[in-house]
Amino acid sequence: MKIYPLDLAELLQEEGYAFDEDEGEVYTEPNGKKTLLILLAALGQLNVRYNTEMEVGFFIPHWKCFDSMDGYCQEFPHEQQCKLYDV
Repeated sequence: MKIYPLDLAELLQEEGYAFDEDEGEVYTEPNGKKTLLILLAALGQLNVRYNTEMEVGFFIPHWKCFDSMDGYCQEFPHEQQCKLYDV
């Protein structure tokens, strides 16, 4: 069963993780346990990206889709509703 991004964010917050509401990046305390985040990434529930210092970051996929129709259409520009939407 797939967990929706908003539900995943809420569950992670309940477990003590924080996230950037603009980008959907999930944070731990400095030197915090990343085991759950690694597991979720392996299951395809989180995306992994590296920053300029080559540090790994964990992101909730398609996070911007749930902010607005603009965000949704930026992620999925070929969806029918986005072809009719004036961005």
